[in-house]
Amino acid sequence: MQLVAADKNSHYITINKGELLIPDQIKDRSIGFSSSIGLAFKELLTGKSNGSTTVGPEKVKPKPELSPEEKAKQEEEMQIFYPNYMVDTPTRPGTFPMYLTIDKDHPSHLHTVEYGQSWMYNYGDAAIAHCFTQEGQYYQVKLGLNKENGEVHGFYTDPGTFVAIESSDSNGVGFSQISTDIPTNANGAIMVPRLDKFLQLFPDQRELIERLAVK
Repeated sequence: MQLVAADKNSHYITINKGELLIPDQIKDRSIGFSSSIGLAFKELLTGKSNGSTTVGPEKVKPKPELSPEEKAKQEEEMQIFYPNYMVDTPTRPGTFPMYLTIDKDHPSHLHTVEYGQSWMYNYGDAAIAHCFTQEGQYYQVKLGLNKENGEVHGFYTDPGTFVAIESSDSNGVGFSQISTDIPTNANGAIMVPRLDKFLQLFPDQRELIERLAVK
């Protein structure tokens, strides 16, 4: 997928029964077969359908351009949920790695996205991730390297889990850097909870929610 994205004259064919992943950047030059390899090859060689499900090629829709004022507003809002963030060059197809740096004045406030997320500790102080599930359960995860303190190097949240992350100041560094992945075909929407409804679901975490929710 990365090679095809880098070469405008190349094309991409994927065969994977039940799940097809084609990044938006190469949809206009890609065909996907949801079938067995044998059936897909038969259709490719004969040009006739034998019952497999196919997708593509699909015209890539241009993304709407934001005005300078809209871009500035978007950046301001992004900093609420991803403080001091940086999006890096993809190291694997289908995702962009994002790095965010959190300190006591700049936590990652409560939010969720449409996809599941893997969160990884990079360096600095340990970080505390506060997680609120759709089933009304609250739990926290300590991201770091000190297993004696119950810290883990990384964890995964299911789609729709609301997350807030703050630095623990455990090593006296003053900040924590953590990373996550952004799917290349995600719509980018960030969702925040309604404060009144959220407090009803999680009354025992009122102080935490009022501190880390966007008003």
